[in-house]
Amino acid sequence: MNALNHWRINPYINQLTSIVLAELVEKKEEKDRWKKAINQWGLSMIFVLIATFIYLYFFKLSDVSRFENPLTVIFADEMVWICTVFILFSSFHMIWMKKKYKKADEEFEAIRSDFIERNRELWSDEELWNQRHIVFEFMKKEYNINIYHK
Repeated sequence: MNALNHWRINPYINQLTSIVLAELVEKKEEKDRWKKAINQWGLSMIFVLIATFIYLYFFKLSDVSRFENPLTVIFADEMVWICTVFILFSSFHMIWMKKKYKKADEEFEAIRSDFIERNRELWSDEELWNQRHIVFEFMKKEYNINIYHK
């Protein structure tokens, strides 16, 4: 809420609009946090997967003789099991985070749509109504939140 007490938009919003905009910024930040976490877990999972294949190809399968079963060598290695458990855990964790991201996105879009629909209520004064584009531009520039239209 302190960020919305910016000198550029403070004269153009009333207290109700300030509260709604603060909630909108909070939901946008939550949505962005979940998206960033999903990306980080996905990258770490891909890194571990590639590292596991490199480990298997260059260190384990290159030492296998013609008479040994490669699957026995792979499944007997503890490092492969640790990587497999990490990849499975990451997959389930990413599924859980995607649900949280979807929920945060739906909440953000609901507040944004409600804000757009209630424009007349939030800027009841004619002078504020004529200057609302300043607030719209500020929100788009500073927070990447489009409140011009749905």
